[in-house]
Amino acid sequence: MKPTVLLTGGFGNLGCRIAAEIHRSGNWNIRLATRSVRPSPHWAPDAEVVSLDLRSAAEIEIACTGVSVIIHLAALNDREAFANPELAELVSGTGTQLLVQSASRAKVDRILFMSTAQVYGSPLEGTISESSPTKSTHPYGTSHLSGELAVKQAHESGDLLGIRLRCANGFGFPLDISANIWHALVPDLCKQSATTGKMHLKSSGVQQRNFIPVSDIAQAVIHFLDLPASNIHDGLFNLGGPQSYSLIEMANMIAERSQTILGYTPDLTHAAQQPTDSHELLDFKIDKLIASGFISRNDFTSELDQLLELSRRFAS
Repeated sequence: MKPTVLLTGGFGNLGCRIAAEIHRSGNWNIRLATRSVRPSPHWAPDAEVVSLDLRSAAEIEIACTGVSVIIHLAALNDREAFANPELAELVSGTGTQLLVQSASRAKVDRILFMSTAQVYGSPLEGTISESSPTKSTHPYGTSHLSGELAVKQAHESGDLLGIRLRCANGFGFPLDISANIWHALVPDLCKQSATTGKMHLKSSGVQQRNFIPVSDIAQAVIHFLDLPASNIHDGLFNLGGPQSYSLIEMANMIAERSQTILGYTPDLTHAAQQPTDSHELLDFKIDKLIASGFISRNDFTSELDQLLELSRRFAS
C-alpha cells in the first residue's frame, strides 16, 4: 500500500507543479488540502481533495489522519501578507503550529515546510547561509519564521522529522492559467514582452536575486520526501539556484528567449539608479542542500519559454 502525502496549498502555482511531480512518480497517494473542495485537478487526477482551513483545529486533525508526510505550502503571498499581517500570522504561524501538533498526534513521519529567503531580510545581499541571522520585518518573512519555529521544535523534540526550506525567488509556468502569478518579476516581464513588445523594470535592475526554477523546487521536495533521516540533520536548508543574477541580467535572459519564442527582442528600459540601490553581490549558499544529495538542473530556458508561450495568449 502506498503512503499518503498531504499537500497544503496544492492548488497554488507551486503546489500544482509539486502535485504533478508526485503523481508522475507513482509512489504516493496524494491528498490535496484546500479551503473550498473542488474536483481532482488534471495534473493529479487520482488525488483526494479535502477541506482545510488552517484556522480550524478540527479540520487540520481530519486532514492529517492516515498521512505519512506533509508538504506545507499554504500561505499568503508577500502582497497579501503586507496588507493583512494578522491573517498571515494566523496561517503561516499559528496554522503551522496547529498542523505540527496534529501531525505529531497522527504519527506523521515528517513535515516539509516551505519557508522563504525573506526571513534573512530585504534586500538580500552578501553571503547568506543557514547560519546567517534572520532579520525580516516584513509580515511575509516574520509569519514564516513563526511557522519555522513550530517545525524546528517538533524536529528537535523527536516528535517528527521537520524540514524547513528557505526558498529563494522561484519562477515558472503555472499548470492553472488562472494562477495569481503575474505580479511577480519574471512572469510580469514575460507578459510585458508578449503583449507589448517591450519590458520595463520598475527599479534600476542592479540589485541581485537568487532565482530558482519551479522545476527544481518541485524536485527538491520530491528529494526530501523519503530522504534518510541521517541526511536531514537539523532540517534547515536554503533552497535556491547555484548562482545569483541582477534583475537586468534576468531581463536580458527573457529578452533572448523572446527572440526565440516570440520572434523579436523586446526593448528593455529601467528606472533611474538611486543612491540607495545596492551593488553588493549576493551569494546565497546552498551547500547543505547539495550535500544532502540534491542535484540542481537549473533549467531556466524551459521555464522562461513556457511562461512566454502562456503570456502570448494574453496578446491574442
